[in-house]
Amino acid sequence: MKFNILQYLPEKTKVKLPKNLVELLFNGKNLTQWSKYLDISMKNLSRYRNRSRSMPLKLFNKLFKISNLNLNNLQNKIELKLNNTGKFLNIGPTINIDKNWIYVSELIKGDSHINHNFWNISFTNKDKGLVDIIKNFFISLGLDKKRISLYNKKRVYIIIIRSSILAHIFNGIFGIPSGKKEETPIKEFILNKQEFAIAAVRAAFDAEGSITFTGSRRISISSNSKIWVDNLQEILVKLKIKSRVFKETKNRKTPIYRLFIYHIINLKKFNDIIQPLHKKRKEKLKEIIKNFKKKPTRVFHKDVLLSIQEGNQKRREIADYLNKDIKLIGNHISWMNKNQLIEPFEKIYTNRGSFFKYRITSKGKRYLEDSVSFFN
Repeated sequence: MKFNILQYLPEKTKVKLPKNLVELLFNGKNLTQWSKYLDISMKNLSRYRNRSRSMPLKLFNKLFKISNLNLNNLQNKIELKLNNTGKFLNIGPTINIDKNWIYVSELIKGDSHINHNFWNISFTNKDKGLVDIIKNFFISLGLDKKRISLYNKKRVYIIIIRSSILAHIFNGIFGIPSGKKEETPIKEFILNKQEFAIAAVRAAFDAEGSITFTGSRRISISSNSKIWVDNLQEILVKLKIKSRVFKETKNRKTPIYRLFIYHIINLKKFNDIIQPLHKKRKEKLKEIIKNFKKKPTRVFHKDVLLSIQEGNQKRREIADYLNKDIKLIGNHISWMNKNQLIEPFEKIYTNRGSFFKYRITSKGKRYLEDSVSFFN
């Protein structure tokens, strides 16, 4: 998904272009005519034209609008910076947002912030692997390594990205607030695309997640942003992963919202679909799943329905297909028949007695479809 980053940068942004593109922008008029047309002194305009001074974004936008150029002419040839100090960043003017952008943006939203004056982006976490992902991502954008600082304080890693341009991009496109965090919704374009939505939940869990072993085994994601947690639950609903949200206010000035995921079937789905990257949480989640021996009844019912769907209509055929004891299959068939997920449609008589053939009801079909993701 492509975005024009120039739309998200302040007008005081400085733009640096190669000589041939500057000449194309100023094509059609002499310096005196441009000075009158743009209401800019000839002295300053001359500096912009001969490239001894970088061009303000406001002026660039005016010239670009009346030129014959398009964004493709500028791609990878434009350099940008905001402050007088620091180096220009060669980026844009269009960027292709992929799941890596989404993951990093939601990591920052969950466990980080943008400085109130947009001087830097910081990220804090105990997992060195996540910090390395952040670092390598910004280096891949062309950011000078000298603009990235890494600190280790009491086994907590802090990485600071000093780039006003990137801070404005993350604020404008992904809605990451500057300064104090308040409500931080997930953008609509992320919610509506499967790989983006999954990357957002993965980042949220890696940044603000936890796992509980004792009592009811569960995972949770916590935040003081209700809309962010609600958006995460919205994604999980589409992925058919059941969750619950609780509001915690005891001994708190600001309420905190916790999204809980219970039951082994949902934990398995979360692990398989979301695929967390946080080393310890990933290992703990896999340990819970590995040590869970009993197969959930709901999963077993779906196995029986799928077996019937494959053409196994007799109790013996279903037992053989699933490699299960025929008495166990009989118990489940009785329950499913009682709850109208299946129905007998033919009775067969033999010398040893009689048995039924079963087929799936419309309710049973809905039961199966309940496991299909919204994104499918």
